[in-house]
Amino acid sequence: MEIKKIDTRQLNDTNGHSRPDSFATFIGQSQIKKILKTAIGSAQKRQGNLGHVLFAGPSGFGKTTMATIISKEMSVGVKMVTAYAISKPSEIVSILNSLESWDILFIDEIHRLKPMIEEVLYIAMEDFVIDMVMPEGGSVRIPINPFTLIGATTKSEMLSQPMKNRFVYSFHFMEYTFEEKQIIIERYLDFYQIPFESDILQAIAHKVDSVPREIHTICIKIRDFCVNHGYSKLTNEIWLEFLHHSQIKEGWMTPLHQQYLDVLAHYDRPLWSKAIAAQLGVNEKALEEDIEPLLLKLGKIEKTHAGRVLL
Repeated sequence: MEIKKIDTRQLNDTNGHSRPDSFATFIGQSQIKKILKTAIGSAQKRQGNLGHVLFAGPSGFGKTTMATIISKEMSVGVKMVTAYAISKPSEIVSILNSLESWDILFIDEIHRLKPMIEEVLYIAMEDFVIDMVMPEGGSVRIPINPFTLIGATTKSEMLSQPMKNRFVYSFHFMEYTFEEKQIIIERYLDFYQIPFESDILQAIAHKVDSVPREIHTICIKIRDFCVNHGYSKLTNEIWLEFLHHSQIKEGWMTPLHQQYLDVLAHYDRPLWSKAIAAQLGVNEKALEEDIEPLLLKLGKIEKTHAGRVLL
């Protein structure tokens, strides 16, 4: 089991990408930030812990980054772990025992926690104690330091109701607006020192999906393309050349997305995801999580009781 302890003074990833390190530099999600600022202010004035927080929404929208910002704003530590990495109650007990007062425990994909792990968390979240079963029989309650659990999930419908009920704050990350996308694009282009024409931000924003992580990835690809070809400035002409080189189409569809549509068009009837995955040479889970969301968002396909159909 891998537990990451984050130093919030150095919010940089392995690519040297400087993550937003404050609410001011985190673009979008204004209502979430507003409520969190109030909650953090209360915790600081009370000299207590922040109420437990649940972040729901698509992957790449900044849930992990927001958790690190909260820890920095509160000047507390944060430990990060993915739910599937916790397999035994003793492991979550060990994590909880390692937390200092007011620390944050961030659990990614929290809907994947096993029921027996959830049961340990229920009492810890409410009463800041752990129930330990003794070898000779019976149990004893051991106090732990007050902490804040921040859970992140891409599938909130899979989270058990008892777990949902134990979060004080529940947020769903909203789609980023066209204007917010342009600001994110501009910041990444500036960060990677890519000079650009003034109207290129709109051109990229029209093409790219509203996912900050994907925008970041695209800006890295643009940088590599410009550097390799010796381009000193990103112009509209170079942008179109980049799109052709990368085989990127409407809404940032890749050749794999197009192959999916071609399969449906060829059979001209509803197909189940398993059949489409076999045609594309990918597993069904990858199809449903990595390919179909964009096609559904662009209105290219629809899920029906008979299978997937073209629109």
